[in-house]
Amino acid sequence: MENSKKNNNIGRWIFGGVTLVALGLILYTWFQPFWVAFIEELGENGVVIYPHAMNITGTLRDYPQWIVGAEMPVWFWPAMWVYLLICVFSLLASFLFKNEWFRFGKKKVYMDQFLVGLIGFGYIVFVIVFPLVISIMAPRFGGVKLQGSVFISMDEHTESWVNTALQPSYWIACFIGPVLMLMAIFRNKIMSIGKS
Repeated sequence: MENSKKNNNIGRWIFGGVTLVALGLILYTWFQPFWVAFIEELGENGVVIYPHAMNITGTLRDYPQWIVGAEMPVWFWPAMWVYLLICVFSLLASFLFKNEWFRFGKKKVYMDQFLVGLIGFGYIVFVIVFPLVISIMAPRFGGVKLQGSVFISMDEHTESWVNTALQPSYWIACFIGPVLMLMAIFRNKIMSIGKS
């Protein structure tokens, strides 16, 4: 009897475990750079963009006029932190409301399924919008691209190749949304694992 109960919980452990891993990756990637602009002449990153902020680093901080017009809007920082809190609390709430459900038309939808799927969809949108925003904003900084190398000449004494690239943390983030969406779609099948 005890062994049967453990088997019945295998699917729930898998669903909960993958949800926790996804939450951990969201928090990890949140504090890692998603995009950088490396200035060869200075030998350092000049612009580093995180999911929640754009940082001007190193020597470039002494020349703010070079990036006028490329700054993130004032509302960006608080909006992104609110978004993170929604993600975290929704995924944590999925553990508390795992047996609650509602009807969507004729379909029975569990709250954990809804919350995990909602955050998964939201994260897919996030990782699609992020490079689009960078593609619009980056050219204002000397015409740099989303990815690639551009020679920038601010004046005769200030010129350098600038290398820009999406970072590994961004590509990790790209997997989080689809995994959560698949978890939500196949929630009932996952929960049935181990059941006789």
